[in-house]
Amino acid sequence: MRPCRSVLALVALALALALAACSGGAATPEATSTPTPAAIATPEATSTPAPTATATPEAIMTPEAASTPEQACANGVAVADPEAHPGLVADCEMLLRAKDALRGDASLDWGGGLAVADWEGVAVSGEPPRVTGLDLRGKGLTGSIPRELRRLRLGEVRLTGNALSGCVPSAFEDIPSSDAADLGLPWCLRYDRLDATGEVAGAGEWAILGGNGEALATWEQLRSEAATLRVHQTDAGGNSWASEFGAVAVNDLFEWRKADDCWVRYRVAGEPTPPSVASGRWEFPVEWITYAATGAGCTGAVGAGAVLSVDEEPPTIQSPQIASPVRHGPWLLIPHGWTGAREEKTPISELSSQGAAGASEAGTTESPTIPDHTRNIDMARHYPLWRDPTLPEGWSFGFVETDTLVIPSSGYGASYVNERGYLAVTIYVYRPRKLPEYRDSGVDLGGSILEVRIIDGHPAVVRYAPKGRLQRLMTEVWIFDEASGIQYIVVGLDSSLRGSIDGTIRIARSLYRTEAP
Repeated sequence: MRPCRSVLALVALALALALAACSGGAATPEATSTPTPAAIATPEATSTPAPTATATPEAIMTPEAASTPEQACANGVAVADPEAHPGLVADCEMLLRAKDALRGDASLDWGGGLAVADWEGVAVSGEPPRVTGLDLRGKGLTGSIPRELRRLRLGEVRLTGNALSGCVPSAFEDIPSSDAADLGLPWCLRYDRLDATGEVAGAGEWAILGGNGEALATWEQLRSEAATLRVHQTDAGGNSWASEFGAVAVNDLFEWRKADDCWVRYRVAGEPTPPSVASGRWEFPVEWITYAATGAGCTGAVGAGAVLSVDEEPPTIQSPQIASPVRHGPWLLIPHGWTGAREEKTPISELSSQGAAGASEAGTTESPTIPDHTRNIDMARHYPLWRDPTLPEGWSFGFVETDTLVIPSSGYGASYVNERGYLAVTIYVYRPRKLPEYRDSGVDLGGSILEVRIIDGHPAVVRYAPKGRLQRLMTEVWIFDEASGIQYIVVGLDSSLRGSIDGTIRIARSLYRTEAP
């Protein structure tokens, strides 16, 4: 998102799909291993106790009155050891951006001169610490509920006893301890009329169209044929979302959710089409990226009684949160020990000759003999799909092999060593024979996290260890290029790749990007 990206976060508008005719659902599958670091868990560093609030709220706020939220939250007081707690820093910034709109004519002692955990009505808990609750009942607030608050991972939100206006974020409806329904305000971004004709002519209406322009009517179609999301810019509560929809960009996410095991997540695949003055409807080219794979009620007709809620930023998908199979790109992410239903594997049809040639241009099979294993880099460069990765200075080629139990004959596995001669990174590049590929999301080596991502518009899965935990000795990145059908896997073994997933991702991106990653 551009100017409004902070409003819609990765503009991941979550289209929460509460379908009256559906039940059940699953989370989205990710590539085997390696979750992307969102809020990295890390033990709280010992820090200086937060100063006690002995001054008035006005006095407390004065020192950082001219500070930006970023400056106020990174000063070491609002968040102790901010570098070790990026998630809490982000929550702090979000609250400061929301403060003025929420308080109206009232006062709130939120500011960089006081630890976030000591802010009025704010609860901080967990490891790593995050803002988990807001209890602002009876504080005399006269503003509105800022949309930024939807990005907090709240387990409690209490706002009654104030004179708030506007609308209530739809995300607040699902918070376990919430009095949002008692505020007497309409829900934000609530779409309660599925238009089976696809016209979407009135407020609160939405539809998803297939490639032929016809409205899709079944869950199976939503998971496979979706081509266009059509939604009216005015929701059922009469709120216009034209500015937010106008900020949606390619690779942003929409999600429709009925339950934890019944939802579909889409990637925006092209530029949105703004509405004409007469229509009032937006169109977004979309394609599925992740969905709950086994929800018993998410089959057959969607039904005219569906309720579509739009919210910002779909929840992060990562182990150990996955309770049922999730399909993400080419992978079916399965909870450890899962004995229920799963998607059947389907053989992949061969790519067109044009697609295959474009995907393997760096490798060739013209060499008279290509061994299954070689330490000769010149010979290795004849392997199909070969790519020379961009590596840290001093690292060099070790060996390459193919046609093993792990690597099919359509690709290769290459290992590289660091400047000391130790194995530093292993790379696998190949075309899967069947999809989806099953991945056990419960394999936990030393407390690592498996997380779903999108990298350069491609479905991806990453595995990494939280900061401060060294039991996990490697990082992993899985990226799938839908256009060529090629899967790129990078396993980081060098110590420089263990502390952060970013270095491993950079190597993976260099395998398919022509420009510097």
